[in-house]
Amino acid sequence: MTTWNELLGVGASESAEQIKQRYRQLSIRVHPDKGGSTGLMQLVSEAYQAVKNGKGDHSPLDSQQSAGGTAALRSQVARLQKELAALQQENRTLRARQANNQIPAHLTAKIAKLEFDNRQWREHYQKLEKQHHVLEEQHQRLSKQHDSDKKESKQLNRELKQALSQVEQLETELKHKATPVTLKAAKPGLAWRWVLASWGVIAVLMLPTSHWQSMMRTLLGQSAPEVAQRVRIVEPLENNKTTAPAPTPTPQVSDSRASMPTAPMIQLTATANQWHVNQFDKVPQPYLALRSEQGSYVVANCQGEFYVYLNTTYQPLRVPPNLDYITQRQHFHVYAIPYGQGASIDSWQLARKVKIFDDTFVSEDLAPQLSAFEQSCQRAPGLTAANF
Repeated sequence: MTTWNELLGVGASESAEQIKQRYRQLSIRVHPDKGGSTGLMQLVSEAYQAVKNGKGDHSPLDSQQSAGGTAALRSQVARLQKELAALQQENRTLRARQANNQIPAHLTAKIAKLEFDNRQWREHYQKLEKQHHVLEEQHQRLSKQHDSDKKESKQLNRELKQALSQVEQLETELKHKATPVTLKAAKPGLAWRWVLASWGVIAVLMLPTSHWQSMMRTLLGQSAPEVAQRVRIVEPLENNKTTAPAPTPTPQVSDSRASMPTAPMIQLTATANQWHVNQFDKVPQPYLALRSEQGSYVVANCQGEFYVYLNTTYQPLRVPPNLDYITQRQHFHVYAIPYGQGASIDSWQLARKVKIFDDTFVSEDLAPQLSAFEQSCQRAPGLTAANF
């Protein structure tokens, strides 16, 4: 016996959403406006209500208890069977169409891969097309440049041919008009004279600046510049000195100065750009010194003399005019500063930064170190502080 589930085309295990979707599909097919009939539409609605209420397993004939007679019931059953057959055929048709519309999974993957490859090839084709346009533009530009160069080369060839023809004409005219020329022999020894003269000029140019200045002053009749007066040692006062005037003796230099070597050895320090008081090596006298970043020293002794201990492995060829080379001590070349910048404490207090050769000396904390240096000179045997 046919049930409501079979009439609607659904199973007992299908969900309410699937049942509703099936009802909508059948309603569209059997609706009177779509070519169906009112009876079919009513039968589908009754089947949907019965399935939705949980009576899908019941037969449509069970609801016909009030039927008037057996003939009417049979005619109604025959009509319903026809409609059921039509609905089943429609159901099979819909299922076949649904099955035809579904694509297998392996075909779907192939289609996706083909679409991806198609996009990749399309992008690559676009890039190649752009490169082709760029190369085509370059080719056109090079072709134009080649044509212009070709025209210029032709023009230059014509001009060169014209110039060669003119040169040939001039050579022909010169051959007809040329006169013999007699060359004089060079005097022997002239080249050696030029060589000797050149060496003499180079030797004169290599003279120091101080020699040039002295030569110019001699030629112009000027006197030498005054050298800053050096400070002399003040003799120590004697306790038994009388107030009576004594005959003027010849000035004598103290024994300590007479025994002091020129530019004695100094003590090395690692502190740069700061004045410090130290004592000469093997000489019992203090000195005031300033170290540069390059390891050179400016040294002042108690006599007020300033020296430069230049830290270099070679003696410079060009020396400032206010420096005099003295000797070599330790690994230093020692220069005296008799006058000019750096020759007195006043110049260091005013300048604060002095450049000698390629070394820069920065003068800081000079006042306290100067006071300590004067006291050290006063305590030294046979010496007093110099007048800085």
